[in-house]
Amino acid sequence: MKVRHLLAAAVLCCAAPAFATDFWTSLAEDYAIGQQDHEDVRYWSDDFASRPHEIRTLVGRAEPYLAVIAAQLRAAELPAELICIPFLESGFDPNAFSSGTAAGLWQFMPQTADRFGLQRTWWYDGRRDIIASTEAAVRYLTYLHDLFDDWLLSLAAYNAGEGRVRRAIARNRKLGRPTDFWSLDLPSQTRAYVPRVLGLAEVFAHPEQFDLRLPPVSRQPQTIAVSLPGQLGLPQAAKLAGMSLEAIRRLNPAFNSFATDPAGPHRLLLPADKAGDFALALQSLPASQRVTWTRHRVQAGDTLSELAEDFDTTVGVIRSINALEGHRIRIGQVLMIPGGAKQAVAGLPAGQRSSGARFYKVRAGDSLWSIARKHDIHVADLTRWNRLSSRTVIRPGQTLVVTSPSRTERTVYYTVRSGDSLGSIAKRYRVRTSDIVAINKLSSPDRLKPGQRLKIRVDVADHSGV
Repeated sequence: MKVRHLLAAAVLCCAAPAFATDFWTSLAEDYAIGQQDHEDVRYWSDDFASRPHEIRTLVGRAEPYLAVIAAQLRAAELPAELICIPFLESGFDPNAFSSGTAAGLWQFMPQTADRFGLQRTWWYDGRRDIIASTEAAVRYLTYLHDLFDDWLLSLAAYNAGEGRVRRAIARNRKLGRPTDFWSLDLPSQTRAYVPRVLGLAEVFAHPEQFDLRLPPVSRQPQTIAVSLPGQLGLPQAAKLAGMSLEAIRRLNPAFNSFATDPAGPHRLLLPADKAGDFALALQSLPASQRVTWTRHRVQAGDTLSELAEDFDTTVGVIRSINALEGHRIRIGQVLMIPGGAKQAVAGLPAGQRSSGARFYKVRAGDSLWSIARKHDIHVADLTRWNRLSSRTVIRPGQTLVVTSPSRTERTVYYTVRSGDSLGSIAKRYRVRTSDIVAINKLSSPDRLKPGQRLKIRVDVADHSGV
């Protein structure tokens, strides 16, 4: 495979317009919605400008992706103001997760993600893929504009749903009232959402009018999508690129495990200054040294030694990767099994999801409370990370996880509705009822009240598959 074929994504590599003096000027040149002289827009512009530290933090988080997304919007001939959507939807956190189970920069709900072609599997969630989610957002926003022929109504529909906006238009039309966005009876959240997008866009276009200095952002994309010949382990990719595993993960948050999806997409987003060397290193890597991964569900008669032989690996590697204490496996158990390059999987983290966790070995006299206090964490978190109950007796020599084992863990807040039960809420967020009880210190978990607010810690990666 030639290097030029590995360096993919022409859209991502396009140069900024020659007349632009910086990224923000270039962005404003592509504005197309038009200035809205409305008090709500002015209010939100002033509000954003009054929080310069927050703006700088958000831009700093978004900086690796801004030129890439601006290029995608430009290629689709969409207004550049739309780049403000992920600032408001997710704070440019690719692992953002809402109480309504929306995920990613653009906060796609599962149904909308499926509708606009975002792949979701155990291995990969396209909602958290910078490139794929932006491509889907472009398709969705184009569809909404084709439907409403108005960008303000399209933004309202992005927030509230096209059905709600269509009903509001029909209601006003029946009453002989105007059907523009400002005249519609929409939820308060949506009535604020559209002017917030426009207000932030105004700040980005004219920071000097708000006595604000925006952080400099490169006009050239800082990242490039590099095509892969097939599945690739992320630790192996990090080594080939001369990067840390965590740096690879930050740019490729859609991958849930420590390898890319066997079914694709076969690409990685890499820093532009690393892409060429990575492509050369990958090209020179023999196929026999590439690690392939299989998610295997244990069948009757399976043994670790037979699985190791079948997948060209070792029993020790399977045990280490899956954090198995002994040689016993059970029917239905899911194992991650690497094959093809025994030496390449050495040192991979234990557990089916890659981890940045720290560990603590229990000493005589320790309790869950004392360990939690020592590491400045909550007992509820300690028990949840280690699958314990608060009544579990720990023993000296036992190893406990003392930091969040998941880079994709996020906190959401859920407001209890009539008919909810602890079990139904736990099922919705794919957590244990005991976790909800512990985190919220519920004394009567069977007596939830409508309107009660619950704190829930969710692993976003658990919400990838359909």
